Amino acid sequence: MLLLRNADVQTVLDMPTTIQALRAGYADLAAGEAAYIPRIDLYAPTSRDDDYYRWGSMTGSCRTYGVLATRIKSDVVSWPEGRTEEKYCVEPGTYSGIILLYSTDNGEPLALVQDGYLQHMRVGGSAGIGVDALAREDAATLGLIGSGGMARSYLEAIAEVRALREVRVFSPTEAHRRHFAHEMSQALGISVEAVEDPETAVRKADIVATATDAMAPTFDVDWVAPGAHVTCVTRRELGPGLLDRADAIVQLGVNTIPYGAEVPGIEWRRSGMATYIAGRPGDRTRIPQGRGSERGVYPSLIDVMKGRNPGRTSPDQITLFVNTGTQGLQFAAVAGHTLQLARERGLGQAFPTEWFLEDIRD
Repeated sequence: MLLLRNADVQTVLDMPTTIQALRAGYADLAAGEAAYIPRIDLYAPTSRDDDYYRWGSMTGSCRTYGVLATRIKSDVVSWPEGRTEEKYCVEPGTYSGIILLYSTDNGEPLALVQDGYLQHMRVGGSAGIGVDALAREDAATLGLIGSGGMARSYLEAIAEVRALREVRVFSPTEAHRRHFAHEMSQALGISVEAVEDPETAVRKADIVATATDAMAPTFDVDWVAPGAHVTCVTRRELGPGLLDRADAIVQLGVNTIPYGAEVPGIEWRRSGMATYIAGRPGDRTRIPQGRGSERGVYPSLIDVMKGRNPGRTSPDQITLFVNTGTQGLQFAAVAGHTLQLARERGLGQAFPTEWFLEDIRD
């Protein structure tokens, strides 16, 4: 059993490697050689009246790498003024997300992987695959909203699949967006400009990416140019007007138990996520309700890959890639490949496998 920390993962996992692993996972899924259990959350009240405890889990298998992955996360979450979602584990600034890897050949527990760096890479890599599937071949300008870790991975992935000439980035804090623009210009060797408002970032952009923790739409649909491709981190960032205006909408896959399914005790709250909730009625009101626009079901990436959906059919169409769903599969593919590479490099901290086995049958 191998413990891989974020530093180990970062040593072997760059964006081209991430996209390679994801493509292998989706090829398995298209061939019926992979499967996943969508995300389900559980909320429980804390001892305070301004936050909530949230547990999230998602699971998937990938035959190419011979693994099953389950990703679990433990957060205290809050929604200050309903504008953003803030979270931590133990204290602000620390987090707990773990990927457990098991062999699908003999059931052996293989690895415990910190999820922070890999999480950003697999989400960004998936956005890049969506751009490759739906954006115009000549798309060269990117309007980016957000300047955190997820925005970085989105930019890296999009630059892998399209020859970007210009990037305009906006985020609310001027120092953050300016630092991001300088850092990413140096890292990628392309022009990244920090702009003063989201409209300047979005207007005339061939590709629009929103990578934020916002609880509401981050841009106006009227700013989106004909022929543009749009992608997101969460459905919260998208307004209903965009869903109406987009000519082709594709989602990564099933994100959670579909809204309205007859599952006892399930509710659908923020981002349309299927959720079990503990707490008194007054406690539960702290958890934001989802919007109807967060619950739509659209053709999947696999539908496009297998020719069941055409995706973009003309250069003037606005395409939208809802970059949510299939999380368990992504963790299996990317973490499975990461484990192979880490073993080759002798990375990680080994623990006796016997510690994770027992002789009492369940």
